[in-house]
Amino acid sequence: MTTDRLPTPKAPAGEPDASAPRRSLPRPLALDFTLLEWIGRGAVYCLWYLAFYVLCLLRPFTGLMVVAAIVMLPMALVVYAHPDAARGMRFWSFGLMAIGLVAFALAYALFLDWFTPPGAVDPFEMFRKR
Repeated sequence: MTTDRLPTPKAPAGEPDASAPRRSLPRPLALDFTLLEWIGRGAVYCLWYLAFYVLCLLRPFTGLMVVAAIVMLPMALVVYAHPDAARGMRFWSFGLMAIGLVAFALAYALFLDWFTPPGAVDPFEMFRKR
């Protein structure tokens, strides 16, 4: 054993041992890496919560997408009856757009529920309940 390395105490039974870098580095350097690890984790969690809140702000637009999809269906019937009304667009393209809008809105809601950080709630829910 060299003089610059101090022996690390063994972890009690049932607790995980220290990570490999902390076991092989001198204590002051291991402390630096531990601080960097915690700073990195804090930054990742801050970005995660910030991204969640920004995505929650965009959730009302997905509700408008569903309304737009409902409007697309009668528009498809009008275009089917009067093809000149859409200037070259086929009537089935409006149906496909409606399906795509609803699919995107549902996928966005599911993704946002999956992406929610632990302990976070949608801060804008109170504005949508009315």
